[in-house]
Amino acid sequence: MATKSGADDFTFERSGSRYNWEDHYKPVLKYVFLIVFLSWVLLPVYYTGVNSLKGPGQIFKTAMGIPYLTFDPLPFGALIPILLGEVPLVPAGTGGSFTGLSAWRTMWEAFPFVEYMVATTVVSVGTAGLATVAAVFSAYAFARLDFPAKTPLFILSVMGFTFPIVLLAIPIFVLMQQLSLLNTYLGMILAFTAFTLPYNIWLLRGFFEDLPDNLEESARVDGCTQIGAFFRVILPLSRPAIASVFLLAFLLAWHNYLMAFILGSDPLHTTLAPAILQLRGTFFVKNLHYIMAGTFLSMFVPILMYMYLQTHLVEGLSSGGGVKG
Repeated sequence: MATKSGADDFTFERSGSRYNWEDHYKPVLKYVFLIVFLSWVLLPVYYTGVNSLKGPGQIFKTAMGIPYLTFDPLPFGALIPILLGEVPLVPAGTGGSFTGLSAWRTMWEAFPFVEYMVATTVVSVGTAGLATVAAVFSAYAFARLDFPAKTPLFILSVMGFTFPIVLLAIPIFVLMQQLSLLNTYLGMILAFTAFTLPYNIWLLRGFFEDLPDNLEESARVDGCTQIGAFFRVILPLSRPAIASVFLLAFLLAWHNYLMAFILGSDPLHTTLAPAILQLRGTFFVKNLHYIMAGTFLSMFVPILMYMYLQTHLVEGLSSGGGVKG
């Protein structure tokens, strides 16, 4: 029987026991939702990871199966050379093979995976750094300063992400060709920055507008100039937002396929996204497991970058990033 005892205390009576929604049902539903959401997020990671340990035939037959549990069990001592890719395991009647870590080893030894990853890291970090620095000063000006045509200029600056990247690919290619920046890291950094900068300006402007005005006024009373108040007060409080836009710019550059493919046609001056797709028909035959291995390995740098920036984000929040007006 349902009873109501108070404005916000809704309870249930059943067999002499009282069940409170806030204490019993809501936490369970919350954790169920989190588990479902986390499973959905980790599904691509699981899919690429397990399929990088299989042969091409086995991927199409049991795409979601765990390699060792799907196949016939072997003695534990026989698993070590199989995992290292030294001994192939061919399941009976499957037409495929368990390649172990051989696909990973091939990506490191026979395919210039390390060079592509270094190039992608350089381009992504350069893009994130340039876009973040430019966005910090631009967003601060749009949020805290008064100058003619401020609103039209802000609208013009953020209109960049309203245009699809395909529409701007050819003009950017022609511009980089005229500047002799094709097949260069600098050309890709400038092009990627042009696409990530509008997002960063838009996000940081909202953060700067939410900061109380009396922070800068207090700094000015203490003798700081406008620039001094910006560097000594606003920037330290903006560490969480700056870390967020840096991470966003880094991820957008890391996963940018179209512009990297257009501007980095030279195989030695391109990033991982177009390089991995080269495996589809030029480097190996029936090489889906190599593509899965390359995709899985390429996840580690963004994950490490996120973990590092997450630490700085928490530090910024705990040191005063959340300021109330």
